[in-house]
Amino acid sequence: MARLTKALTGTWSITFRREPSVQAPKGETAKGEEVWRPGPGGFSLMEDYRSSGELGKHRGLEVTWWDEAARMYQVLWCDNSGPPGCLMIKHGMNWEGDDLVARNEWQEDGKTFVSKEVFSDITPRSFKQTVYEGESGGESKFFTIFALKAESSH
Repeated sequence: MARLTKALTGTWSITFRREPSVQAPKGETAKGEEVWRPGPGGFSLMEDYRSSGELGKHRGLEVTWWDEAARMYQVLWCDNSGPPGCLMIKHGMNWEGDDLVARNEWQEDGKTFVSKEVFSDITPRSFKQTVYEGESGGESKFFTIFALKAESSH
């Protein structure tokens, strides 16, 4: 938890860029903020996500904690994009070198879909989040978030 907390704690100004898709044929850009803070006792890390863009306002809450038995971070993500409201990231999150990678999988209309979220280029002042998503074996870039540490955040 110490490495994760050190990497992400703070207030980050974000620029969101969504790739063209069925839901957004021209893609989407949005601006917002991510605030990451340690949870109770420092045993978890919580994210408060807010953005506004061409497709409206997006709000989210993430709680991440280390699961020693599973040897991975468990991730609970809740947002306003519709049912079910919250979901557990099925394959959790782990460090892969200097990148933090979360992997999810779900079934939809009898097909298996996957996503991979990569936090990369992590520095004390910035990081990049890239999400790849799609039918298993055919996933492609879905969106990218560029984050800059807010001046008032230390």
